[in-house]
Amino acid sequence: MSAYALSAGVALPVCAKTTLPRVPPGHVVRSQLQQRLLAENCRLRLLVAPAGFGKSVLLADCMRQCPADLTVVWLNCAGANWSSAELCQQLSSALGYSQALSENSLLLAIGAETRKLWIVLNDYSREPNEQLDSCLDRLISSAADSINWWLGSRRRPQCNFPRLLLEGELFELGSNELAFSYDELCQWLGNTDVAHLPHAEQLFDYCAGWPAAMRLLHLAASHSRYESHHELSGSSSVLLDYIEHEVFCGLAPELRQALLQLAQLPRFNAELCEHVLGVGEGANWLQALRARGLFIQPIDDQSDWFQLFEPLATQLRHCAPNTSVTAIHLHASQWFASNGDIPAAVEHALKAGQPEVAASFLERFTEENLLQGKDIGLILRWRADLPEDLLMSTPRLVALNGWIMLLAGRLDEASHCAAALGRFQPRPDPARTREMFAQWQALKGVEACSRVRSDEAIEHLQQALQYLPESAWAQALICRSVLTQMAIGEGRLDEAQRLAHEALRVARSHGSAVFEALLELDHALLLEVRGEFIRAQALLERVRDQYQHQALRKTPILGRIYLRLGRLAIRQGQFEDARCLLRTALNDALDYGDPGAFYSYLAMAELAAYEGDIAGAFALLAEAERLMQRHRVADTLYRGVLLLASSQLWIGQGHHERAREALTQVLAYHRREHAMLPPQYYPELIVRLRYSLLSIDLDQGKDVRGPVLQMLEEVIEQGRLVVACELWALLARACETMGDRAGEANARSQLHELAARLNYKRLWAQRGMEAPVAADNVDTLLSCRELAVLRLIAQGCSNQEVADQLFISLHTVKTHARRINGKLGVARRTQAVARAKAQGLL
Repeated sequence: MSAYALSAGVALPVCAKTTLPRVPPGHVVRSQLQQRLLAENCRLRLLVAPAGFGKSVLLADCMRQCPADLTVVWLNCAGANWSSAELCQQLSSALGYSQALSENSLLLAIGAETRKLWIVLNDYSREPNEQLDSCLDRLISSAADSINWWLGSRRRPQCNFPRLLLEGELFELGSNELAFSYDELCQWLGNTDVAHLPHAEQLFDYCAGWPAAMRLLHLAASHSRYESHHELSGSSSVLLDYIEHEVFCGLAPELRQALLQLAQLPRFNAELCEHVLGVGEGANWLQALRARGLFIQPIDDQSDWFQLFEPLATQLRHCAPNTSVTAIHLHASQWFASNGDIPAAVEHALKAGQPEVAASFLERFTEENLLQGKDIGLILRWRADLPEDLLMSTPRLVALNGWIMLLAGRLDEASHCAAALGRFQPRPDPARTREMFAQWQALKGVEACSRVRSDEAIEHLQQALQYLPESAWAQALICRSVLTQMAIGEGRLDEAQRLAHEALRVARSHGSAVFEALLELDHALLLEVRGEFIRAQALLERVRDQYQHQALRKTPILGRIYLRLGRLAIRQGQFEDARCLLRTALNDALDYGDPGAFYSYLAMAELAAYEGDIAGAFALLAEAERLMQRHRVADTLYRGVLLLASSQLWIGQGHHERAREALTQVLAYHRREHAMLPPQYYPELIVRLRYSLLSIDLDQGKDVRGPVLQMLEEVIEQGRLVVACELWALLARACETMGDRAGEANARSQLHELAARLNYKRLWAQRGMEAPVAADNVDTLLSCRELAVLRLIAQGCSNQEVADQLFISLHTVKTHARRINGKLGVARRTQAVARAKAQGLL
């Protein structure tokens, strides 16, 4: 507000028909919005929002800060549907002109006006009126430069606003900016009723910043002291009265009915309105409601889709008869099903009280659908609303529920579904019988893998792949993915690569971006285990860049990509990058109910331990365990990994026996099975368990050189170069403890050579104050990816050639190049190469 001095009073012309609105109770001065409005130097300031968003109050507050050399002309239109002649008459009177002026005369008069005026049209006409809007447009365009217009309206007039915007003569605020923030709500409660401040969050969540609703609901609940959430989630008579007068008053009966019906739909477009509200009428009614500014908002990420402002919809849902609600949801369910949106079809069928219809739609779900958005969470919720006998009524529903339980980690329920599938009688059609048996084997195979039963899992999965028909390609890809992850976990890396490539070929042949990205995660995991960090990082970034605005945007797969990138960043010592990536991964996983959230917590705990925050690391592990227990995930999917992470922290604290007991229990469980199969998402569990036990033995004075060398030979033969680095470090420690200087020197030499080749800067077992691996010719000034880009630039590669070789986008290469120049303090790529060579980076 520094540009304006407070005036002693507001100058109103003698002929003005009204004064400024009075200050409401508990008035909150919205300083930031006022500053934005007052600081603008433009012809028109436009405030457009539905009823009750504080437009009049904000306009009045701005007028009270009018500079002393300006005159305010406040014209309250009261929402009246004036003709253009009536607008000219009212404005002429307010300006002190003759009321008999024609429009042309008024245009000439305001064009020749010498007074500095702020003309405020408050509560502009609520009904669409093309002639009135055209007149307003002419008035604004013809006015002298000394006149500024302020317009508050529930609807956006059909004026030539694009021209004003291009000329820098328009500043607009909408409902998003005018809605109260949480802090503003707290300030208002502090001014009116401090006792209710503890309930501010509840009130804010329910009203979504709608000032009128917040005031009225607070008033309605003021006697109850917010004793239960029901008082805010139910219908409020005082708010309904407000809606009746401010929303429905003057509205045609058909539009009133349409608004009540749209309140039942979470989202809608013109085609759905035609189907639900009436062919030839629904789309027109939607347009008419939008033209009147009646709380219908576009959905940001969905073209041509809209939603009714939720606080209003909540109130209106209490006004519609049950029979009408049932019909609306039934029609919506049919429309969504016919347009291939099965989740929405099931949702509306359940709301219509038609579980049989919902179950029939559920049968159309494919395994690819399960990876889209929040569908796993949705189906788990639907299961609670559908009778058990209905869920188990057909082989397709049984198989679908089995896959859902497996993906959610609820193995006992998945086993129940597999058993139910096996009880269906053989069908006369041999092909259908084989398919049913193959579905059963696929379910049993994935379940056996999750229960760490290697031999049983492989047998079932391989047989399932022989008999699953081409139409079940999605189930077959899941089987191939599990086999790939098993091969990685058991050290059969060449076989894993063959399986991964075959699965990718099938996914691409079916044009499935979701499955292709999921299988690329398997490929990246294989590269990570081999220590090919740069290739893994490039692959993950390519998949992210390729699909982040397309198929993967509403799936949990992007979160899994960020998790893998975060883990790779930790290994390469890029802690700040890792922290950002892991936070993004965790938020995505929690949002979609994805088990990847568990591994995000683990990686964040590992990062905290590296930085010496042991208490924070334990807290993150506890949160990870709580998450899995809350979602009823089977212990075998996470218990071993959790105990391994906890044991590493105990070892760092010197609690060796506690760590040994936990590690031994996990290994003993795996050894009771036919093969020691690690969980699918953590393929190095077994070797790291053995490593940790050897580390404890070494700390307690035992000579572990023999077992370590044996493990080294094993992992090098398998191609697990990451673990090999850690074992070389352990061997160096063992040799040092035993006084074997030659062995120690050789081990450290092997460690540094391999770590430098892999860019492995932070070993998995390093904690707290331990120093990172020293890798030759690697400076922490530049990240691994920046060094890779710089090396190719030094070879004379163009930006496009760098992008092609590293499998990243051209934009990413240019970004890396700018960062390299900035870090090295140069302006051109040739200077960057010279500076890097001088510093020994190249």
